[in-house]
Amino acid sequence: MIIANGMDFINDEAVIGKWENIGWKEGTDDVSITDLNGFSGEFHDLYFLPNGEPYWIFEGWTKGILLIHYGGDEPILSYRYDIRDIADKRYLFLRSENKTEVFIKRDNYHYTKETLGKHDDINKPFISDGRVLGKWRSVAFVSRSDDFDVNEAYQDLYLKSLEFFPDGSLVQSYMDSIWQDKWTNGLILNLHRTTAASYFIKHIGGTEYLFMEWKMGNYIYGGMEPDHYVFKREK
Repeated sequence: MIIANGMDFINDEAVIGKWENIGWKEGTDDVSITDLNGFSGEFHDLYFLPNGEPYWIFEGWTKGILLIHYGGDEPILSYRYDIRDIADKRYLFLRSENKTEVFIKRDNYHYTKETLGKHDDINKPFISDGRVLGKWRSVAFVSRSDDFDVNEAYQDLYLKSLEFFPDGSLVQSYMDSIWQDKWTNGLILNLHRTTAASYFIKHIGGTEYLFMEWKMGNYIYGGMEPDHYVFKREK
């Protein structure tokens, strides 16, 4: 069987399941589980699916190699991994160009795309919020809402706009697609990703801004806290 980058798939039963990041170390040689730097922030959880199946930014795997694609025209990267059993626990060392990410094995479950990741309850009753109706144009993408600076210019944002309708329907316009979703007071209900992203409106310098949690791959599959999109009302 051939996977991404034209590589032959070779099974490795020991790697299948869920791994949790415990830290990282500069360099790729002689890395131990002691004296690690804190969590790197790239992804907290890592899953190896049977038969090298891909998901999210992970384009598949074969024995000793994990393939990662960060999107767009970026190449598919091949990162080496190796596994060690230390004090009755199993660890995975994922070696990139200049650092090693260390993970601990959490289970041996044979996940599928259907059973993978974190999802929210989106079966919420519609409660109107007149303040949010209309179209909002994205102006920023930040890790935390407090990081937003009205004086900083942001370009080429992937999510272009949100449009809220009185019946609870919502249109999300992306760089390459348009999604039909729903909303209720305080929440954007993403039908495509089964997530409920909170939003709030804040007045800054006399201008209304809408802040929305960005609950996509990092949140669903990577175990990360959501980033935030910031929008300005379109006149």
